[in-house]
Amino acid sequence: MDAQTAQTGPGEAPAPAVGRAAPNFDRRAPAFDAPAQTAPGVLGLLSAPLTDELVRKTLRAVIDPELGVNIVDLGLVYDIRIHDGGEVRIEMTLTTPGCPLGGYIEDEINTWLAQLPQVQGVCVQIVWEPPWDPSAMSNEARERLGWLQ
Repeated sequence: MDAQTAQTGPGEAPAPAVGRAAPNFDRRAPAFDAPAQTAPGVLGLLSAPLTDELVRKTLRAVIDPELGVNIVDLGLVYDIRIHDGGEVRIEMTLTTPGCPLGGYIEDEINTWLAQLPQVQGVCVQIVWEPPWDPSAMSNEARERLGWLQ
């Protein structure tokens, strides 16, 4: 009995090697012609055209861990621009210039947008003008934070 069989047991498929890199698929290569109409749900997000609305919808998954509210409803996202080739540029701010979570939030933005096959690159620019103000929050964010009654 070899070492691999001893680890998995007889008749079982061997587990992938630890540290083995995932296959490198080129997301830009079309596998088939996309249907003219998009499907609902997750498939719809994955096949929908890359728009400001789709990016905003995706960014609602990025939660400020100190406040527990997404960055869109907090009013932190000032501008979204979509360039040819699927590059997304986001201009945003943080609640304060000393916010220690800037790097974390930027990483989360990249992680969530990378899940959309339409996105080929993300550039996040943190700006301080205009400064963030609680009036930028949506009613949903105010309600969640207990500011609306």
